Amino acid sequence: MFYTAADVFPQEDKIARRLGAIADILFRHSRKDFNIRVGDRELRYTDRPQFVIIFDSPGSVRRLLLRHNEYLAAEAFVNQQMDIEGDLIAGLKAKNTLIERARTLRLGEKLKILFILLRL
Repeated sequence: MFYTAADVFPQEDKIARRLGAIADILFRHSRKDFNIRVGDRELRYTDRPQFVIIFDSPGSVRRLLLRHNEYLAAEAFVNQQMDIEGDLIAGLKAKNTLIERARTLRLGEKLKILFILLRL
């Protein structure tokens, strides 16, 4: 469950595949008991998620990852650019895990994410 890649829907959508590649890097060492939805695109790790992280658009993901900080995430939540459906506590723990993971990314991983983000 830790090294599972996301199933991306729709599979032929380039943006969905790019979002899946970013999520797979960021959540590589995390439990995959959640899914992610970005607009009408879905990244599924499990059939029975504890929660679903919802973004209104790929642009919201780009903004949060390029200028990541806790206040920007809270602002996105208040402005309804991001939401958590399901177990809110588990979703907030995943957010904290993501913040820690972002701090420990290797240079190659950061560059790969940056390259993908610029193509969203």
